[in-house]
Amino acid sequence: MADTTPHVVRKIFVGSHALTDGFRLIGFETITDPDAATLDELLSRLLQERERVLLIIEQSVNRIGSKLLDQIRIEGGHIVLSEVPSLHDPEDFHSDLDGQLKKLTGGQ
Repeated sequence: MADTTPHVVRKIFVGSHALTDGFRLIGFETITDPDAATLDELLSRLLQERERVLLIIEQSVNRIGSKLLDQIRIEGGHIVLSEVPSLHDPEDFHSDLDGQLKKLTGGQ
């Protein structure tokens, strides 16, 4: 018998105004240009509430100094975290996975 239980997943995008509008149009909650305190407040709530969340952040958000982003990456589970490049500099996109893959493959 198939599982017919609805799976509710919050979809949240955090990033620049340029990308926020597009994510809002496709149904995401959005946080525009947060500072570290605003981002940590959001992440703390998400960790406490234990809801299922798809959290997409613009790469520039990864650089604002949030203490909780690494915890979410390590913890895994109910929060799926992904990064997208900036519209203003898409060629400069590098995820944390890029560095780990280079280490594993001996790349530079």
